[in-house]
Amino acid sequence: MAALAHWQLGFFDPVEIVLLSGAVVGVSITAGEWWWRRRSPAPRDSGFVAAASRRIDPARVATRLLGLLATLAAIAFLYWLFPEYHGSFYAPYWRFLRLLAPLFAPAAIVYFAWTDARLGEPRDTYVRIGRCLLGHFADRPAFVQLRAHALGWLVKAFFLPLMVVYARDQVNDLARVLGAIASTGLTANLYALMFRLGYSVDLLFCVVGYVLTLRVLESQIRSTDTTVAGWLVALVCYQPFYSVIGRYYLAYSESDDWARHFHALPNLGDVWGFTILGLVIIYGLSTVAFGMRFSNLTNRGIITGGPYRYTKHPAYLAKNLSWWLISMPFLSAAGPDTALRHCLLLGLLNGVYYLRAKTEERHLGADPAYVAYAAWIAEHGLFARVRRSLWVPG
Repeated sequence: MAALAHWQLGFFDPVEIVLLSGAVVGVSITAGEWWWRRRSPAPRDSGFVAAASRRIDPARVATRLLGLLATLAAIAFLYWLFPEYHGSFYAPYWRFLRLLAPLFAPAAIVYFAWTDARLGEPRDTYVRIGRCLLGHFADRPAFVQLRAHALGWLVKAFFLPLMVVYARDQVNDLARVLGAIASTGLTANLYALMFRLGYSVDLLFCVVGYVLTLRVLESQIRSTDTTVAGWLVALVCYQPFYSVIGRYYLAYSESDDWARHFHALPNLGDVWGFTILGLVIIYGLSTVAFGMRFSNLTNRGIITGGPYRYTKHPAYLAKNLSWWLISMPFLSAAGPDTALRHCLLLGLLNGVYYLRAKTEERHLGADPAYVAYAAWIAEHGLFARVRRSLWVPG
């Protein structure tokens, strides 16, 4: 087991482990979705008919593939254009793509051929882009179609690389924890193991969610946020923007070693640590609740199970609360003035996530299913129950 701590130098490669683990997660949730749909009377909203309704048109399949190729070429151009993607940070993502590339082309051909006979409207945006490239400009996609297509792919192009890199880092950290367990035992490393395991599961589901954006699985993008505010508050929370904002503007933490404050109170430290782990588990379960539908800035189906049964934003609540417990900004060796400043800075970061929650609600509010869900939460959610128990007017 100790060799796992050094797997990047030997037989194991973290990116390959991410791919393998992601494949296991993907197969599992796909099988679960298939099993659930076979027993659910709810109508499908993927645009597919129940069985093949026409013969496969090879020319139309080829045109759709041309539209897909043009879309990928546009994304590749953006990766080439922006210096951000030329550094070593994204090296795991390029390896991830190289490992997937031999499977992608045949899978795309088979998928487009299979769906050609089953799409209720076979002349989708891919077909229209392909026909436009072939000179049939009368069939070009309308602006609304093209915008939705472009925004959906931009979301994937921006976030999938990050999720792969973050997942790879978490897998590396998890391997180091396993090596430490082999050396010093489980008890001394239990907190680190659970912490890294929680985030590893979260990120693997994120990777799967961004990869499996497929109509056949009913995990397609229904809509993408079109507002500048929605995009801004989401993007500032991620690399490369947060590396600047978090370092130079919202640097609220002196250290993530919260345990140093509890040397004289080990029992309280245990309670503190398990509370952090509880929040991390809630955060991870919030992502798991999405199944294959996790994605920022999009509506891929309204999630009402898991932690979302109790509040509309369990992930944001758990993450932001955990930051207060991990960083403990209210305790500073530099004195109360610095502690107050750190608290205000973390409060500003919490405000960014509050704005994310509100822009997401505004976007999802166009979906009647979300309106019904929000009304149910307002009446039966966790905070509604707390208010009633305290006799606080709503």
